[in-house]
Formats: sequence, C-alpha cells, structure tokens
Amino acid sequence: MRISSIAAVTGDEAVCRVATWRWLMPLLFGVVCVLQGCDGPPAPTPTPNPQPQHILKLKITVEKSEVDRVEVQSLWVVGNMGCAPTIWPGYPRVQQVNAPEKVEKVGDDYFATIVMDRFLPDKCHWVNGGSVVNFLHNGYWLSSSGVNADVLRGIKIDKVTCLTRPFSRAGVCGLRDEELFYKSEDKNAFNASMELMK
Repeated sequence: MRISSIAAVTGDEAVCRVATWRWLMPLLFGVVCVLQGCDGPPAPTPTPNPQPQHILKLKITVEKSEVDRVEVQSLWVVGNMGCAPTIWPGYPRVQQVNAPEKVEKVGDDYFATIVMDRFLPDKCHWVNGGSVVNFLHNGYWLSSSGVNADVLRGIKIDKVTCLTRPFSRAGVCGLRDEELFYKSEDKNAFNASMELMK
C-alpha cells in the first residue's frame, strides 16, 4: 500500500512538472528573445557640424494668453536605415535625436533659429524630420504643435488653436477652423501661427 501511494504521488508530481514546463518554456524562450534585442551595438548617433551654414528663421506669433515662453525642438531621423546595426529579429536599431533650437522673444513674437545642417554628412544621412513648438507658462508645458513641412519650405503659414492641458498632460494644437469648438471646451485655449521668415 505504501509503495503504490508513493508511486502515485511521484506520478502526479511528474505530470505537474511536465505541465509547468509546457507553459514555462515558451515564456522563457520569449524573454530570452526579447532580451537579445537589448544587447549588441548601440544605435548610430550623428556628429555635430561645428560650422553650420544653413539656417531658417521661424516666426511664432501667440495671441495674448497664459503663454510666457516658447521652446522649439527639431526632430532628426536616420535617412539610410542600412547604416544601423541589426537587432533580433532583424530590425535596424535606430533612435530619433531631438535638438533644441534657439528661440528669442522680440516684442510679442518669438523667433526660432532652426539649423538645417546641424550634423555632418555620414552614411546614415541624418535628416530634419520636422520641428515641434512647445508653449509654456512659468515652466509648465501647456501645449505643443508640430510645424508643417510646408511651413519650413515657406509655402504656407500654419494657423492653429491650442488647448492647454484640459484632458491630458499637455494640450495639442488643431486647425484654426475649429477655434470656436476648442475655446468652448477650454477657456484658456489660444491662437498661434508659425511662418518662415524670408
């Protein structure tokens, strides 16, 4: 009696161990595969250009509002994915580079100096993927607006209405066509425009 009950327990334990390994092995395999993406060579980084020559001036006008400071960042991306190391399972390892731009306030307007040749040419072909304008009040981030590529080419003026964090960490800017709706939803919403200076 005693031997058979031990055998039964041992058999149950064996079944339990096999069942555990059936779900544990795929889980461990998945963890190992994911972690392999964490090692290896780092993503490429651009080399700053010590003497940039190609500069754009962006004029940012903000209607009377809580905004007391404007910051601008340019978003640089890899143009040639072939320059990046490959990580498991076959994806290039790349990262975006955010570069702060110089902004000066003159009167009621802000002027951002956007450096278009910020990095030296290399095999990655770094390109300016656009700019973001951040509107602030006493150091608090109120709202953000992406600068349309047509604006940076001088083709159009971007006119927006911006919300000031009524629903999220930072508000967003939308088309001026929706000004009445935005201002009915957020009493602190404000109008802004971005245009390339010629």
